[in-house]
Amino acid sequence: MEHCIATSCDANYFPALMALLRSLRKTNPRIPVHVFDGGLTARQARIAAKFARVVPKKPFMTIKGRGKFSYIGDATLLKFEVISLKSEKVLYLDADTVVLENLEKLFEIPEGRVGVVREVNSLRNMFRLKHRDKLAESIDIDWDEPGFNAGIFVLRPGEWLRLREEAVRLVERFGEEVFSKSKDQQLLNIIFRKKLYDLPKRYNFAPFYDETGTREPAVLHYLTRLKPWHYDYPAGYRYDEFRSHVSVADFPEIFFVDMRRSARELYGKIKGIRDPWGGVA
Repeated sequence: MEHCIATSCDANYFPALMALLRSLRKTNPRIPVHVFDGGLTARQARIAAKFARVVPKKPFMTIKGRGKFSYIGDATLLKFEVISLKSEKVLYLDADTVVLENLEKLFEIPEGRVGVVREVNSLRNMFRLKHRDKLAESIDIDWDEPGFNAGIFVLRPGEWLRLREEAVRLVERFGEEVFSKSKDQQLLNIIFRKKLYDLPKRYNFAPFYDETGTREPAVLHYLTRLKPWHYDYPAGYRYDEFRSHVSVADFPEIFFVDMRRSARELYGKIKGIRDPWGGVA
């Protein structure tokens, strides 16, 4: 295959996975999709297999997270498995993304480069101060350079055959604590540095952060701890785009999410009425 799309998922992110797969079938039906299964149930894997090739995988290592990033599971490390795919180019998307348009143009990256979407924050913000000093002692790093979000990237697997080995080497060399803040994102920002090719921000649009000043999004990334399949996801924030790609047959719980959202909206129309599920509408 000339190119393909890959993602990774465990049982907790299955609602997101189905929204992503359904959105890809609608917008990019000709591009093969691979799902690295990091803990789907048998039923979930069967459903996903109707939309993509499901490949059971175990993370090649584990890294302990903490703080606001502790909700990130080790399944996110399965994105390193893109090097196992036989396609010339691979576009990786986190499972909690929804695609709104054709993505063929993203595969037009120069040789030797990795297509990424930069963040507003610089690379330094991804590491604690004491760890920055430790890394800088032996690695050439420009801490003022904008980092990238690892939820989307494009590469040629043949150029990164030692990607997993490089990640393990970094952890063994500097310690797990150095990479405990955001796991895969820290590692990939170090490994891919100086090889980056910038993609437009609209290909990694975060609803909680990018509602203003950004062109109409091509890829929505629900990257915060609060997810649109959770009961307490707030109104707005691109919820409808997510919900339109989720089937009740695939994820029956979405029916109860809908009921609760409708109830909260009803109570919210009456100022001061207390939401029966907590808080004031």
